[in-house]
Amino acid sequence: MPKPNIKQILTKHKNIAIIGLSKNPTKTSHQVAQYLQKQNYNITPINPTTNKILGQKTYKTLLDIPPNIQKTIDIIDIFRPSQDIPPIVDQAIQLKQQHQKPYIIWMQLGITNQQAAEKAQKAGLTVIMNKCIMMEHGRLFGKKEDPELEKIKAKKIQKMIKASKGEKIATPITITDTNFNETTKKHPLIVIDCWAPWCGPCQMVAPIIEELAKEHAGKIIFGKLNVDENPETATKYNIMGIPTLLIIKNGTEADRIVGAAPKLLIENKLKKYI
Repeated sequence: MPKPNIKQILTKHKNIAIIGLSKNPTKTSHQVAQYLQKQNYNITPINPTTNKILGQKTYKTLLDIPPNIQKTIDIIDIFRPSQDIPPIVDQAIQLKQQHQKPYIIWMQLGITNQQAAEKAQKAGLTVIMNKCIMMEHGRLFGKKEDPELEKIKAKKIQKMIKASKGEKIATPITITDTNFNETTKKHPLIVIDCWAPWCGPCQMVAPIIEELAKEHAGKIIFGKLNVDENPETATKYNIMGIPTLLIIKNGTEADRIVGAAPKLLIENKLKKYI
């Protein structure tokens, strides 16, 4: 099968059924759906435990969606364990036979099922596995910061780090695939904000990280890792949603916070590591 053209898919298809969409705003599925809504995609939530999410009526399964909505669905975006994929694919194939839609089965980051994928492809569906639809959209369509300006900023920050051995670092430092291991081994306790320029929740967390860096200077180092520019580290640490705060103690991940968490929650989490 040819490799899917993700940019073309996300440009052309605007109606998405999200299976496993959580009503909890801190969950990745909720943040992804919220992001997609802001990008003018139409969301149909599939969640048997609640009646409405993000202002949209929820349904127990794909087959419980009214036919007039079923025939509009372009993409089925799945937030379920890999072993749960086969019956979802069976339902998608049933809809495809009835309405000539959906066109796409999209399994989120960390989710794969080759057997189900092959079955879907034989039925005429395009399959995307192990990719975050929000990250892919942001990578392809999000606003990019000027690369030359980013290089200058990174160089200045690295100079500051080298000049500040033994001194308090009161601003977040830039973390990259290249310096990740060296930096996390050098500092006994470091909190790394995994973010991207196009990510709305990341912008909400950014000023909190700035404040915490100042308030905890000398005790905790804070860093920022752009996941778009540093995919090796993002993949190694299985970053499935952003923002994600990695808490690294003595070179090893001790904890993480996923989502746009409030300052108090972050501080309470960090207390046991100081």
